[in-house]
Amino acid sequence: MHERAHPKRARRAIIAVLSTTTLIAALAACSGSDENPDDGSDAVDEPVELRIAWSGSEDRTQRTQEALDLYTELNPNVTIEVEYTTSTNFWDRLTTQVAGGNAPDIIQMSGQILAQYASNQVLLPMDDIIGDAISVEGWDEGLLEAQTIDGVLYGVPPGVDGHAMMYDATKLEELGIEPPADDWTWEDFAEITTAISAAAGDGYYGSEDGGPQYEVLQTFLAQRGKLLFDEDGQLGFDEQDLTDIWTMFTDLRLAGATVPPDLQTAQGANPENSGVVQGYAAFDFTTSSQYTNFVGLSPNKVDMVTYPFADDGEPGQIWRSGLAWSITRTSPDVDEAAKLIDFLVNDSEAGAILQTTRGVPAAPQIREEVREQVDEVEVRSFEYLDTILEFGATATPIFPPGFGDVRDLYQRLYYEVAFERLTIEQAVEQFFAEAPGYLA
Repeated sequence: MHERAHPKRARRAIIAVLSTTTLIAALAACSGSDENPDDGSDAVDEPVELRIAWSGSEDRTQRTQEALDLYTELNPNVTIEVEYTTSTNFWDRLTTQVAGGNAPDIIQMSGQILAQYASNQVLLPMDDIIGDAISVEGWDEGLLEAQTIDGVLYGVPPGVDGHAMMYDATKLEELGIEPPADDWTWEDFAEITTAISAAAGDGYYGSEDGGPQYEVLQTFLAQRGKLLFDEDGQLGFDEQDLTDIWTMFTDLRLAGATVPPDLQTAQGANPENSGVVQGYAAFDFTTSSQYTNFVGLSPNKVDMVTYPFADDGEPGQIWRSGLAWSITRTSPDVDEAAKLIDFLVNDSEAGAILQTTRGVPAAPQIREEVREQVDEVEVRSFEYLDTILEFGATATPIFPPGFGDVRDLYQRLYYEVAFERLTIEQAVEQFFAEAPGYLA
């Protein structure tokens, strides 16, 4: 999901923490952990203990636990210890575990910080595993490229989703406001959200504020033929781009069309904290994999629409395999960890349980099977992905090490503007003065 004032973080401290002698010693001690010599014993009968960690909604946790229970039922020699937290706390906890040489065997990795963990030698290269222990036959090459750094694969994506806006369809109907089409523009967004706030009265807003969210910037830049980061891992946009997007959202905020900063910063990053679910905003910027969560949490009918197009009609839509199952270098049983990942992404029964909780399944066969099994709510995620691909959606690339710091800086400076502590000009100048230092 999108981040707000306290997002899923891999703080700058991770660079220092992960380079400590503690981590080096832990990795050295387990340097042979991915070698599994054949000693003639029957490995199937030997007891195996695995730890797996993820973050996300309650629905994701329940479904994942059910799939893991099925795996241990089929493999009674395997014991799985699960570790899950909210998105807000996940990376801080993981950083501490890694520093102490106590990382889980399998991590639900994020494309936002994959490069940082890979470059700090936390993640196991998976090229030798793919095709043998983990099948990717028939997969779109772009899904694996999104987890590949310098030609080395570090994760297997469970699913695919796209940037999407959730909206309260019931509220729009009550207010007599027509819901947007999938080719609406930023101008349409401004008109609709302003009309919603005016019609609903005090305390209700047209939309959450997209100004501090990098996903919104990513789409805004794509509509201009630009990227967040260029091929060298440096900023792919300039001062005018940043001025334009922050000015657009500042104008909307001042017009009362978006959630004020004090309210938005008080909320967490999960769907249950969204203004759409809590009943104080009609629209929210998020991803299509969160659709079922919004539907399940909201008392009103929720629907999904694209991020607004540029006013010239350029779609700039984004798809991503934003999550991946990665194995840590310190895992004492890489073979069994790989078997579990293969089960989670390729097993039909697991697919029927997990469905779209991490996006539309990445494995083509499982994708088709699940599409036939899901109800009309879940199938909406498949339809949405088809829609943005028809609009020429582009894939989210690997973000460079330092992305987390740039993202945090971006959010912090936008809120400095929102709380009127800095002007847009001052915040933009400060961003371009500081951000390159994180990407050096």
